[in-house]
Amino acid sequence: MKTQALLVPILLAAAGIASAQTGDNARRELQQAATGDSFSIGDTRFTLAPQAQVSALKTAQAADAQQVQVGKYQIKLQPGGAKSASKTVAPAKQKMAAAIADTGKPVVVTSTLNVYVADASALDAAVRASGGKLTYSSKVGGNGRIEFGSVQDAMSAMRKIQALAGVKEASPAIIEEENVLY
Repeated sequence: MKTQALLVPILLAAAGIASAQTGDNARRELQQAATGDSFSIGDTRFTLAPQAQVSALKTAQAADAQQVQVGKYQIKLQPGGAKSASKTVAPAKQKMAAAIADTGKPVVVTSTLNVYVADASALDAAVRASGGKLTYSSKVGGNGRIEFGSVQDAMSAMRKIQALAGVKEASPAIIEEENVLY
């Protein structure tokens, strides 16, 4: 009886370690698949993982060991996703994509750009030049959010917007854990 009492916790601990190692493997594979476009937010650089698919978790569901969970989303590599070494871009028409920070932390990238400007006219110019839809603006804060049809559209527009006079910074809105970071 004492042997069983000692053996059960040991087996449960071993199962937890194996599960954590499998989750670590999924993160490593995602990191290897991060071969797409890059962008920076502050001092942190992010690289898209084009072969990754982002989907919402169903209530009370956790991502399995072959997936990476970021907040309410799961990231799963498509077959052969980690093996691709070529520089590719995010798949067209996805509203969300996976990216890896230079720290190794996975995030979900949205199709919205956060734009910081010197004055409101620069934000208006950014909307006109990019073809996006303004969803938020603050003259006091000198910032706004521009929505696009896909992550790839946002990434392409980001380069145009960053080149405009009066634009201080433009970067995709990301989801990290439970929060959208702006």
